[in-house]
Amino acid sequence: MEYLEINDLISADGLRMVLLRGFPSPWGQAAKAMMEYKGLDYKVGALKAASENPEVVAWAGTNSAPVVAWNDEAPLNRWDDILLLLERLAPDASLVPEDPAARGELFGLAYLICGELGFGWNRRLDGAHMGAQAGRDPGPFGMKYGYNKRDGSLAAGRAIAFMRHLEGILKSQADEGSEYILGDSVTAVDFYWAAFSNLVVIQSPEECPLDPAIRPMFESVRQEVAEAVDPILIEHRDRIMQRYFRVPMEL
Repeated sequence: MEYLEINDLISADGLRMVLLRGFPSPWGQAAKAMMEYKGLDYKVGALKAASENPEVVAWAGTNSAPVVAWNDEAPLNRWDDILLLLERLAPDASLVPEDPAARGELFGLAYLICGELGFGWNRRLDGAHMGAQAGRDPGPFGMKYGYNKRDGSLAAGRAIAFMRHLEGILKSQADEGSEYILGDSVTAVDFYWAAFSNLVVIQSPEECPLDPAIRPMFESVRQEVAEAVDPILIEHRDRIMQRYFRVPMEL
């Protein structure tokens, strides 16, 4: 994958995105895979980890990825804003159902994965909490996710509760003959879980070619969280990754 210089990306036309380079950041990887599923052409620039990234901040108002922009429209950073933009650009390859009840269910589940104090957020908080318990300052990483002792102490249990909820959904869906989280076809929530599952069971080095110095960070999962991962959650991840994501993942 070719990364453009940020200033070249900003000045370009069309669909552009900023990804966290070198890391399987699930918010970005899910957005990228959905763009590819929809057949959208896009350009990519790199956010550098543990850096100030002043050009990105000046353009998008955030030192975070993903950032997605379309032509002269304002850059977007929130997962739901990005999803709705992609739906607008490629409505014929929709990943959001039209039925109001199904649409509400999708956005509810997607929020539980991607949103504030959702699964991904809680996995970040749990990592910060484990560091704090070991005497390390949560620092800017903890601040980004609003780390505090209470939410940090609840994060593992919240992540486990969500996985058990999703496990039940997937088993009910399997009983109905569906391989997907909602209905009988792929939706955005399948992409989100596939990407975010790496926060509890990282893909193999062949599938997710992380720098060996970084991989232990993703392999360090609290025991009770790791034990709560039902096989159906990873079976779903692997199936969706093989069908709809680039494997090996582009970092």
